[in-house]
Order: sequence, then structure tokens, then C-alpha cells
Amino acid sequence: MNRFVHFLCLLVVGLLLFSPAGARAQVIPAPEDILGFKVGADYHLITYDQAIDYLKKVASVSDRIRLKEIGQTTLGLPMYCAIISSADNLASLEKYQEIIKKLSLARGLSPEEALRLSAQGKAVVYIDGGLHASECAPAQHLVQLAYDLVSGRDEKTLRILDQVICLLVFANPDGMNLLADWYHKNVGTPFEVSPLPYLYHYYAGHDNNRDSYLANLKET
Repeated sequence: MNRFVHFLCLLVVGLLLFSPAGARAQVIPAPEDILGFKVGADYHLITYDQAIDYLKKVASVSDRIRLKEIGQTTLGLPMYCAIISSADNLASLEKYQEIIKKLSLARGLSPEEALRLSAQGKAVVYIDGGLHASECAPAQHLVQLAYDLVSGRDEKTLRILDQVICLLVFANPDGMNLLADWYHKNVGTPFEVSPLPYLYHYYAGHDNNRDSYLANLKET
């Protein structure tokens, strides 16, 4: 009887380890494991392509993150939104989207109904970085922030994931690539800190932040 119980325990453990769910419960790779350097390290800038490649690898092993293509940049790169929350929240994402839609439009909602929906829904926090590509720290930081949220096991992170749906977006992918490529070509030379000699947004340059008014640019 004891041998049979022991066999069943081993069988259950084996199924958990080798099931699809178990396969996704892998260690989340840190940015330096994929990029070869830490976020913010001296003499290194993450390109947009590297950032998305990293997030795709994280999404392949974690149920806390989804990548959704939301359009194309001016130069034809796919733009993504990283949606990060608890596994339960992401499994019910359509429900929370519907709640947010009803609350944002507020048509026909009584105060009581609005309060009920608010209690059922989740807070949504949108964070983008890199709108001005030469202000490079925010876009670089998004990679680290995604890792911290997806890999965190502490009480504070788990509470955030339970209560919040985070949307992370690189606001100017073309510029992020242009700036990083220019820097890498010149690092270690007298031109290492020279500014990009062309616009980091094909049309708007530094004034892409003004486009929040008319939304003429693809990225907006």
C-alpha cells in the first residue's frame, strides 16, 4: 500500500512538472540573460527590436504578460503593448475591458451601477517611454519594469498584479532604434556623445509630443 501511495505521489509531481502549465512555470529570464548586459549599464542602449524580442521570450514562459500588436510605426515596425497583470486577471481580460468601456462612456449608468462596476473592475495604468528618443532612460526602464512585475513574488508586487492591469508601450520605436544604432556606431570614439544627426521621428522629430492634440502620427 505504501509503495502504491509513493508511486501516485511521484506520478502527480511528474504530471505537474511536465504539463503545459508546469512548462510555463519556468524561471523568468532577466534582461541581462537575454541582452548580455544589465538595463542601464554604461555604454549600452537597448534597441526596440531587442526589447520586443526580450518581452516575447518572457511572454512565452509567463502567464502574467501578453503582447498585443497595436499598429505599425512610420517606418513600418510593428508596435506592441505589453499587458501585465495576474494570471487570473489576464484570463478575464475581456470582462475587464467591457467594464472599463461602460465606465468610460457612462451612458445609461446609474450611480449605483457605476459603483458596482468599479468594485468589479481593475485599475488600468498606462506607462509609455521613449517618446523623445534622446531621453533614453524611460524606454530602457520599461524592459526592467516588465521583468520586475512579471518575476516578482513579494507581497507588494502580487498586490499590484491583483489590483492593476498595466499597459507598457514604447512610444517611439523608430527613434529608439535610430538612437541606439547611432550610439553603438560611435561609442568609444570622439563622437560618442554627439547628437543624432537626423530626426528621431521621421516627420515630427522632437515635436512628436505635440501630436497628442491632433493624433496625425501613426505612433500616436
